[in-house]
Amino acid sequence: MTENFAVQYSKVLKRATQVLGSREAAERWMAAPALGLERRRPIDMLSNAEDLEVLETFLGRIEYGVYH
Repeated sequence: MTENFAVQYSKVLKRATQVLGSREAAERWMAAPALGLERRRPIDMLSNAEDLEVLETFLGRIEYGVYH
């Protein structure tokens, strides 16, 4: 695990915790394939800026109930 990965993981986990309501839910979400992410796991999308933007947008859609 690189430092950059750890930093990005921490940032996305924090945001997912806010959106999903608990760290446990956020950790489960990070590790599970998501339909709205073309069945990719969020944890596998932390290595480039484009995927990080997709994750942020997706979490925003979940937060506002528009995730289909």
